[in-house]
Amino acid sequence: MLNNKYLVTIGVEIHLELNTKAKMFSNSPNSSGQPNKFFNLFDLGYLGTLPKINKKAVEKAIILAKSLKMEIPSVLAFDRKNYFYPDLPKGFQITQQFYPIGKNGSIKVGDFTVLIERIHLEEDTAKQIHKENQTFFDYNRCGVPLIEIVTYPVLDSAEKAAQYVDEIRKLALFLGISDAKLENGSLRADINISVREKNQEFFNPKVEIKNINSISNIQKAAQLEIEEQINTYEKGQKVSQVTKKFNDKLIKNQTLRTKTDAIDYKYFPEPNLPYIELTKEFIDSIQVPLSPLEIQKNLEKHGVSTFYINQILNNFEFWTFLKNSNPENWSQSVKLFFAEIVPIINKNGFDQLYIDPDFFGKSVKKLLDNQINNSDFRQIIEIKNKEPNLELESIIKTILDKKLSDDEIKSLLAELVSEETSQIEQNKNNKEKLFKILIGKLIKKTKGNADPKKVNLILTEWLKNL
Repeated sequence: MLNNKYLVTIGVEIHLELNTKAKMFSNSPNSSGQPNKFFNLFDLGYLGTLPKINKKAVEKAIILAKSLKMEIPSVLAFDRKNYFYPDLPKGFQITQQFYPIGKNGSIKVGDFTVLIERIHLEEDTAKQIHKENQTFFDYNRCGVPLIEIVTYPVLDSAEKAAQYVDEIRKLALFLGISDAKLENGSLRADINISVREKNQEFFNPKVEIKNINSISNIQKAAQLEIEEQINTYEKGQKVSQVTKKFNDKLIKNQTLRTKTDAIDYKYFPEPNLPYIELTKEFIDSIQVPLSPLEIQKNLEKHGVSTFYINQILNNFEFWTFLKNSNPENWSQSVKLFFAEIVPIINKNGFDQLYIDPDFFGKSVKKLLDNQINNSDFRQIIEIKNKEPNLELESIIKTILDKKLSDDEIKSLLAELVSEETSQIEQNKNNKEKLFKILIGKLIKKTKGNADPKKVNLILTEWLKNL
C-alpha cells in the first residue's frame, strides 16, 4: 500500500463553546434563540463600551485545564487579535495569545495518548448563514465564551483524529462545561494534515480543513485529504498550503482559499482588561468532576460490565441519572436502570420519563434489602411513570395489599392440579421436570400478585408430598 511509504501528521484545533449564562466579556445572554436578539453595544463594538471578564467562563476553562493535567499560569491575561471581518464588529477579537490558561496537557484516547499544546479563552464570532449569493450574520453568537484546544501535531491517522475529537466531546459533557454538539456548532473542529515520506526529516506543507460538523465526517475528510496528498506526491507534484471545507453531500474536500503567508494579527495586550492574579487558593478551590476515563475505572471497580460502561459513557444523561440516584450497589443499579428505565427512555424520550433519580435509587434499595421482589420493582417503575405524584411507600403498599396469601396460592395450585392431571401422572417420577411444567402456569394464575419465591416454595412442598 502507498500509505506504508508515507508518514501522516495531524494536528487538531477544537473550538468549544462554554455553557455559561452570559457572554465572555459582556452581560448579554449566552443564547441562540431568535436571530440577532441577544447582544448589546459592547458585542457590536460601539465606542466607549468596555469588556468585563466572565468569572464562570474562567472557572470552566480551569476545570478543563486541570482535567487535562495542564500547567495553569499564575496570571489571567487577554490580548487583542486584530483583523477585519463582518462577523467581528469590533475589528478585533479578545483572546489569549501570550498567556494561555492551560499549557502542555494530555488526554488518553483508547490505547493512545494525545499531547495538547495549549487551551485558551476567547470570544466567538457571529454565525454566518450562506444562502445562494447572500451571506447573513446572526450576532447572538458574537462574544460567546469559547475555549480553543490545540494539540501538538502528534496524530498519525484519520481514525485517531476522529477518536480524539469524540473524546474531547465526551470530556466536555461530563465536566459540565459545554453541550459539545457538533451539529449545532458548539463544538467545531479544524484539522491540519501534512504527509511526507518516511525518510524525510522536514514537514511538507499542511492543509487545513475547517469546521467539520460530525465525528464521522472528521474521519472521512481527513482520510480523503491523506489520500489526495499521497496521490499528489506519487505524481511528482507539490501540495499547496490551502484551507478547505468538507462537503458532506459530495463527500469531498473543497478549497476555500490559498495560504501564502502567515497573517500578522498584530497581537498586543488588551488595554481594557488588567492582568488578574490566579492564586493557588483560587485554582485549588475549583472542583473538577470525574472524567469519562475516571468514571470507566470506577464502574469497572464496582463490577459493571463493559457493555453497560460503554453505553453510559456514550450518553451523559444516563450517567447523570445514575450518579444522582446515589447507588449503594453500582452493578445492580446499572442492570436495573437498563432493564427498566432505558426502555421507557427509548420509547418515549427522556422528557417523558417521570421517575427521578432519587425515587429510582430508593426503589433499588428496597429491592436489595429484600423488602420487595423483582416483580414488585417492575410494577413500581411502571406505576410511578404513569402516576408521577404517587409516593414510593404508597405504591409499595398498593402492590403488597394485592399479594395473595399462602392459602390463596394453595387454592390456585389445587385448581392447577385438577387441570393438569395427565401431565402430573406422566411426570410424577420426574419431579424436576414436573416443577418446570407447573411453575410457569401457577405464576400465571397468580396474575403477578404473589411473591415468586413463595410460589416456588409452596409448589416444592406440594411435590415433596406427591
